[in-house]
Amino acid sequence: MKTWKAQNIDKATRIGTGISGIEVEGKEGWQYFDLLETEDAIIFGGYTNIGFLQSGYILKDGFSTNEVLQELVADLEVFYSDGAQYTNGIVFNDRM
Repeated sequence: MKTWKAQNIDKATRIGTGISGIEVEGKEGWQYFDLLETEDAIIFGGYTNIGFLQSGYILKDGFSTNEVLQELVADLEVFYSDGAQYTNGIVFNDRM
């Protein structure tokens, strides 16, 4: 498992539409994430009254945004259905 560290989001752009960037369903119901994109990663988390709270990220590793988003959604679905040990692309903090 990769070690989580906060990503620099100074020049990040918001991706996604509606209230949340993505929604994934797991054993305990739906999880909602806002998404930010940097040059080398897509960061997922949520907005609070003090700013964006990062839950984790996935590195782009030269892949297109759409390809990385597909992998992110798949990994988050596995995370919330089967457990963190079965994910391979996302890096997440202890809060998840």
